[in-house]
Amino acid sequence: MTGLLLLSIIGVWIAIVVFAMRRLARLFNAGWSRNVVVTFASVLMFLLPVADELLSRPAFDKLCEEHAKLKFDPQKIRGKTIFLADDPQPQIDVGFLNGYFIQGRYLDVTTKEVLVEARSYYIKGGFFIRMLGISEKDHPLTMRAYCASTEEPWQKSFLERYDVKRIQRKEIK
Repeated sequence: MTGLLLLSIIGVWIAIVVFAMRRLARLFNAGWSRNVVVTFASVLMFLLPVADELLSRPAFDKLCEEHAKLKFDPQKIRGKTIFLADDPQPQIDVGFLNGYFIQGRYLDVTTKEVLVEARSYYIKGGFFIRMLGISEKDHPLTMRAYCASTEEPWQKSFLERYDVKRIQRKEIK
């Protein structure tokens, strides 16, 4: 059902673009300049509903590449018992979009020292997707909505490799 709604909205938008381009074409004499202007304006107008996502994508990709990394000292963490600290989820602005990040800080049970830090970034869709309300979590249409490091401290492979035991906060004595 959502797909049909999206297709019908795209159809209406194409009709609006065609109507607007016909009006624009009347302003120019026939020739190459008219073709160039109408083609360029058509592309811009067709992309307008998702322009905020398209313009924000490079900033989000850069943010993910630089900050969505797992930080820890393999020597320090080996054989420890860790738990996930309760940290807030600060809001972030990335280009024309907004979202939030989760600062996953894993602390040593005995010393409460931060042993592992992992950041995950979530981005919401642009104006168009939020206006339509067709996405449960307002995910963008033209880009990924989430990024994190390839390995996380809660994964079995990580825990086994570094001989780490992860417990829940409620299990701390």
